[in-house]
Parts: sequence; C-alpha cells; structure tokens
Amino acid sequence: MPDKPPVTLHDVVSEAPLGLAPVVPGNPAAVITGAHTSDIHNPAAWLEPNTVLLTTGLRFVNAERDELLAVRLVEDLRKARVAAVFFGIGVYFDQVPAKLVSACKQAGFPLYTVAPDVPFHRIENFINKSQASPDAYLQKRALWLSNDLLQSISAEDPVKALIVRLATACRGTAVLYEDSGRIVESSGDGPTHLIWKELRNRKNESDPIVIGQWEVMARPLVLRGDGFTLAVASRNHRVLKDLGDVLLETTQRLLAAIYGIAQFSDSRERHENTQLLTMLQDGVPVSREFRHWERMRTFRFIPYAPIRAVVAANLAQQPLDPSFSERLLRGAETSGLGLLLAENGRTPENPPGFHALVSDSSALDAWLELTDRSVFVGLSEPYSDLAKTPEAFREAEAAAGIARRQIQAATTTASGAYRGIVRLDEVDPSTWLLARRQSPQDKDKLNRFVEALNVDSELKQTVIWYLVNDLDVAKVASVLFVHPNTVRYRLKKVENLVGGSLSSPRIIANLYLAFHDEIVPLTEP
Repeated sequence: MPDKPPVTLHDVVSEAPLGLAPVVPGNPAAVITGAHTSDIHNPAAWLEPNTVLLTTGLRFVNAERDELLAVRLVEDLRKARVAAVFFGIGVYFDQVPAKLVSACKQAGFPLYTVAPDVPFHRIENFINKSQASPDAYLQKRALWLSNDLLQSISAEDPVKALIVRLATACRGTAVLYEDSGRIVESSGDGPTHLIWKELRNRKNESDPIVIGQWEVMARPLVLRGDGFTLAVASRNHRVLKDLGDVLLETTQRLLAAIYGIAQFSDSRERHENTQLLTMLQDGVPVSREFRHWERMRTFRFIPYAPIRAVVAANLAQQPLDPSFSERLLRGAETSGLGLLLAENGRTPENPPGFHALVSDSSALDAWLELTDRSVFVGLSEPYSDLAKTPEAFREAEAAAGIARRQIQAATTTASGAYRGIVRLDEVDPSTWLLARRQSPQDKDKLNRFVEALNVDSELKQTVIWYLVNDLDVAKVASVLFVHPNTVRYRLKKVENLVGGSLSSPRIIANLYLAFHDEIVPLTEP
C-alpha cells in the first residue's frame, strides 16, 4: 500500500465541516501529526511536536490579573513545537481572549477558532484517524463530505446550496450546465465558460481536463428528462484525484433526490390545486368561505380580493400540449398571480382546454398573453364571494363562447389580428344577449332576416363594412376601393332585400345582430 501524503495545516483548516477560522494564520504546509484536547495550565509538557492543541480557554476564566498567562502559554507551546492552537468559542468565551490573540500575534504562533457547533472530537478524528491508512482516510473524508453536501437539501434553494458546498469541498469551482451550455448554478472563480468549451470538445467523458492551473472533472446526468453536465474544478489536483469521483457521484444522487422531491411536491400541489378548484365549481356554502380562502393562500390568493373564473378551449379540439399548462402555472408562480387551474376533457360541448380561477390583479394581463393563439379564453366579471363561483363559471363559459365565435369570424373575414380573449364585464349588451341564445331557433331567426344577403357575398361585405364604419359611405368606399356611388347602389339593393330603409333603427339593429360576429373582429383595435 503506498504511503499516504502527510496531513498539512492547510488540509485541516480548509475542511469546511471542521468549522475553523483563522485569527493568526499559520504556515499552510506545516505537517500535522495529531490533535489533543486539554484545558490544564501546562499542556505543552504533554503534547508531541507537530500536534494541535484544542482548548475552550478554561485556564483564562477569572485570570484577568495574570498579565503574562497568555505569553507563557504561547512560549511553552512554541518550544514544544506544537503546530497551532484551535480555540473553541461559545463555551467560556464568545471570542478568543484579547491577551491570547496579542501573544500569538507577537510570537507569530498560529491561532484558529472552532465554531460553537463543532465538537472537538470531529477535529481529533479527522487528524488522528487520517494517519492510519490511505483507505481509512479517504473513506472517512468522503463520508464527511457526503454528509456536508446532504445538508443542502434543507436549504431554501437546495440546488444553489449544493453547488456552493460542492465548490467548497473541492476547494475550487463547481458548476451545473444545461445541455445548451447555459449555467444553471455555479460557485467559485474558475473559468466556467472555458470549462464548458473544453467539455463540449472532449472525446472521452471520463478524462480529466487541464485548463491552466485548473484540473476539471465532469459528469453528464439526466434530471426529469432534461440533460445536464456537472463539473468541478480545482487548483489542488490531489483533491480531485482522491475525491473527485466521490464528490460527483454524491452530488449527482443528491441532485436527483432534489429534483425528485420537487417533482413530488409539484404533483401533490397540482392535485390539491385541482381538488380545490373542483370543490369551488361545485359550490361552497357561505359559512365555509373563510376556510376555503385560507386554503387558497397556498396558491397566492388574498382572501376576499377580487377573482375571476376562466374558461379556455382549443379551436381545433385537440388535446393541449403538456408544456402549455406548465407554462401557465410557472408564469403565475413567477408573477405572484393567484391561480387554480385544471385541464378538462374532450366532449362535443366542452372541447379540450382548461378551467381556472385567477386573481384579478395587475399580473393578469401578462399571464393571459401566455395563452396560445389557437386557444379562445372567456373570463367572468370580477367577484369576491366564493359562493358565486358556479355562476361565475357560467359567465366565463358565455364569454368563451363569444370569443370562439369572434375568432372564427375573424378567420372568415381574414381579420387575423383578433386575440380571442373576452372579459364579460367589457362586453356590450348586444354581445351579451347574443351569447345567451338558448336554442337553434334563436340563431335561425336572425339568419332568415339576412338570408338573401348571405347568398350575395358582395352585398354582405358592403353592409358589414357600412356597419363597421358607422354608416359612412365614403369610408366604406375607401375600404373596398370602389366609388361612393357604387356603395350607394349596393346599399339600395340591400334595402330592397331586407324590406326596409337603412336609416331605420329597427333595420340597422337587426342587421347588426345578424352580422355581429363578423363585425366585432373588424372593430378590434
């Protein structure tokens, strides 16, 4: 078995889990052969050369009058060739006594603090047991590093915390790339763009890469179906040689766990989202409104603030792309928009789409822009009484019907700019009344009134533009690129076909209602 390189002061103080911070830094290359805890008054006589003294400072308690206590201690330790003092704070002292700091600085003797939550036996084990054999040393160190990386899972941003801890563990840089080369997270001052360039061009994925003073190890991985590359880089080549594979393997497993937890959390949240929306659509009594508002807080709703019901569907009656719902959910989360959303199935009366409740906030307009152009959307009027949710969805369905007819009419009239989003509170009375047509007879009544015009596309087009342009013959002539007298001639023929003058409010009202769906898209800005 090959001899293990000696442990240096740099190795010890760079080990993040040991919680060491310099007060008087020592020689990083100094060899450390052991560590002992002692609070007796003359510890130097019991310590071997090149060892570390661990102390909580008991000897300095109530010893303020002894001006030379710290000077004598440091002098004795220096003569015994002790490597350094590791002072545990948080037991008797919140910081190293000033006299000890002054004595160490004057003698140039290394002094480090030990964090309050780090037990001395952890430092002793790291130094003492690492002397036994290379395998025992590496296994122990790998276990500590794995446990340290594991702490990142409980962080608010676990991926970022994991990459930061990984960079600390390899004493260099850690970076997570997407397949495109975009950096998801990185930590450290390594040349991340050069690293990606070299990784993209290398032939063997298992070979380390050298970039100047940096040595790089990397590993490809797949998380939730997407490809990534995890890389670590360090100027200390021995660290990567000894622990690079362990660090990459452990981090890969932890990233899979983090993404798995996130996926489970998303799945559970989606189920709760759908369940709560269904309950509200079925109707809740007034006495239980407060309880439901409290549940809705999870989805960014403010109790009793205005909300809207939303009904949307696909014109082609094709199932929605899975990424579509994901885009809407993530968009609401990013903007802080309250949202309950559930996809609905495909039936003749209810084509593929979604139902939703949204906050009537300033973020709503931007969220609606995320909807696909092939989807028509209807929104109810704002309300804050949850008991009215079933009625609000009926309003939203009526608004969606208006949007569907108008987007179809826009396609027919080649007016493709119509967006297909209708808020019921912005709909005029005639549009609202037409949306409430309950039977085919209602529609047939209007169709019979303009039956003769429907067979003459030229007359129909002229009368529609006449209604769009506020009965202005000159504007109609300009739109149709004809002489005004031609327009007047056509309108006279229209009057004969409908049996009344175009100056009659009754005739104009009937024509407007009959051609309403074609007129609205042409009047959209």
